[in-house]
Amino acid sequence: MNYRKLLQLPQNCTRRLINHHLSWLGLAASLPLFGMVTAFAVAPGDPHAAAALRQRMVTEKLALPAFTPPATATRYWRSETVNRGDTIARVLNRLGVRDSEARRFLYSSPLSRDLLKLNTGATLAVETSDEGELYALRFLNDDENGEKVLVAIAKQGDQWQASADPLATESIDSLRSITIRRSAPRELQAAGVPREVVVQLADIFADRFALDSLQPGDRIQLVFESLIHNGSPIANGNVLAAEISRGGQWHRAFYFAHDSESGAYYDAAGRPVKKGFSQQPVANYRISSGFGTRYHPVLHSLRMHQGVDYAAAPGTPIIAPADGVISAAETQNGYGKVITLRHNARLSTLYAHMQRFAPGVKTGKPVRAGDVLGYVGSSGRVTGPHLHFEVKLNGQAVDPATAALPAPGLTDAQRVAFAQLSRQLSDKLALLRDTPGMIAQLD
Repeated sequence: MNYRKLLQLPQNCTRRLINHHLSWLGLAASLPLFGMVTAFAVAPGDPHAAAALRQRMVTEKLALPAFTPPATATRYWRSETVNRGDTIARVLNRLGVRDSEARRFLYSSPLSRDLLKLNTGATLAVETSDEGELYALRFLNDDENGEKVLVAIAKQGDQWQASADPLATESIDSLRSITIRRSAPRELQAAGVPREVVVQLADIFADRFALDSLQPGDRIQLVFESLIHNGSPIANGNVLAAEISRGGQWHRAFYFAHDSESGAYYDAAGRPVKKGFSQQPVANYRISSGFGTRYHPVLHSLRMHQGVDYAAAPGTPIIAPADGVISAAETQNGYGKVITLRHNARLSTLYAHMQRFAPGVKTGKPVRAGDVLGYVGSSGRVTGPHLHFEVKLNGQAVDPATAALPAPGLTDAQRVAFAQLSRQLSDKLALLRDTPGMIAQLD
């Protein structure tokens, strides 16, 4: 190809346009073509065109606008998990907080020393500035009645204030959908499911299969309560609904509250999911306080009770609801006279505030279901005679009503209410089931 002829094209076209009687009209109509022709004109090989395209670099110093620091220090919250042996001062050191004024207040706080003790595994949240100045801290702890409160220490103006009150919270439904790839516990943790919720889930289906028996390809759909305080989740409540696909077979469970203090899990047909123990630890009782990390609809506050309280007449016999071995029979400051039974490698139960132990009760003694352990009383820190009953799975407190106690059958009225509730929860499970991939909702 002769590139010189191509380079002469624009010159010939220009000459003809100038001499033609429609030259100016043609010029206007041909403007787009000049862009194309120019592309040929700057093709490699033309030294004049290359020179015209040379760029000149200009360097100029620009003045930056003046930086005005904020009038007040920037505050933000940080959270730290409490390790064994941690104190508030030790955790603050780990977070780089060096506020001597705050430390002096902690040592002279009006709160009791027991309330200021940190429990292993708890979360300490602190509000600080970039310079390490402390403005507030908060964490959950047990009060004298075995319920959890929010211990909050904050700086108001120039003064530090402390409180340990029930929380005003709201409850939201948290959703998770997990497809097993390696192991169920690992996938649940990766999806942000809290440990206590995993323990609940494992216990719900314990009579049918072990959670860690799930294989790759099995699925879990889960709805559980998250309790929100000041816009942040601070605790978790009951598993409200769960379904697990295991080997192609679906297993479902729905939580139904019998009253404000107790409930149990039922399948879609309203049948109890778990068998539980054969009997209750006391007779002629009234549940005065149920298990709960949950929002109380009447009190509008956070209830975090580690067991179930049975209000009964003083001297009422307390019996072992299942076979076990007495692992502790002792007197404690808070629980008074207390007995702990170990039923197997996973399950243990606790009985507190006894008036007295039954004759022959001692650590290491085997007991059978129905044996008398002691008698209802008011030892320890209590407001009246009752039995405080706890159930723990692998050291984690779970709801005795759903984990160990026999689930009552539903009345006709309860069946109607259960059918309506289970339909609503089934819709949420179906939404998760029909959504592809893994969902880990950020609450």
